[in-house]
Amino acid sequence: MIQKTFFTFLLLGTSFMSQAQTITALVNTTKDAIKISIDNIKLGADTIRTGNDTVLNGTDTLKIGSILIVNKKHAEDGNFKTVLKIGDASFGKPNDGELGWVKGDFKKTKIEIGKGPKKLKNLESNWWTLDLGFANYHDKSPMIYWLADPMPNNLSIYPGPVTSKSFSLNNKKSSNVNIWVVQQKLNLYQHKINLKYGIGVEMFNFRFEKPISFREDISGFVKYDDVVFSKNKLLVKYLTIPVQINFKPNPYLRKGFYASVGMSAGYLLNAKNKQISEERGKEKFEGNFNLNDWRIATIGELGIGSIRLYGSYGMNNLFNKNQVFYDMQPFALGLRFSKF
Repeated sequence: MIQKTFFTFLLLGTSFMSQAQTITALVNTTKDAIKISIDNIKLGADTIRTGNDTVLNGTDTLKIGSILIVNKKHAEDGNFKTVLKIGDASFGKPNDGELGWVKGDFKKTKIEIGKGPKKLKNLESNWWTLDLGFANYHDKSPMIYWLADPMPNNLSIYPGPVTSKSFSLNNKKSSNVNIWVVQQKLNLYQHKINLKYGIGVEMFNFRFEKPISFREDISGFVKYDDVVFSKNKLLVKYLTIPVQINFKPNPYLRKGFYASVGMSAGYLLNAKNKQISEERGKEKFEGNFNLNDWRIATIGELGIGSIRLYGSYGMNNLFNKNQVFYDMQPFALGLRFSKF
């Protein structure tokens, strides 16, 4: 918060012109104060800001907006070692230690003090990020198998073979939830281009419209069942490492534009088929179900501030392609809640 302050000379000792040549600006808080000495300006960990003015800092001159401190090389009068100018007011200290001079009224001079931009680290870490989105998959099975669905939509029970269309989803209830335990961002170029990576758990919740069941003890690991399910879903979890190139045009702007693009690799942790029916009640079956051990995906995120849009698209089959003819490539789209 910018604060306006009137400069007041504090006379240390018997007079202002004593050997301790110090000017102190008192601020409206107890912890912030500017101390302008002969050689430097201090403001704790904060930075003096003057809007769009440029801070010039050389071996002989320090200029911050209307504040100018020079040594004898740049002083208007070479007899003076140090000259301090703040607006129309100025103060000079002679070389020989004699009394200096003061021109103008420092009490009428105003200075604005604000907290400077946070110093950015080359390596930053962030813990716990949450994704909430929708899940589906792209059916890339051969056309002959995609068309050969033995089960009409108006039938609820059919003991026939499973095809790619057997995996049709309830889109409103199929979801993706990701929990990123830790993420890191490595500065590549002026904090505008960064390498972003992390580790977390991806969870895909596929809600099926047809009565298919996943079992470890049957041929093909999936079959049409002979009951009607009020709830039938497959929950798949992966331990995933994402790697992205991050773009942030203004790294100092907290709610600025943010974009990332990259790849991720996930390893299958487990899978569960959860079902509810009148005949059997609640059931849960856990196993591998001939799922692919690895999930490789292209990923990206786009947004402003702490809420972003994320997306991922699987590059390989959800199932082990060596044992099945259907080819499902999962994708997800949703919101990411993160300040990182």
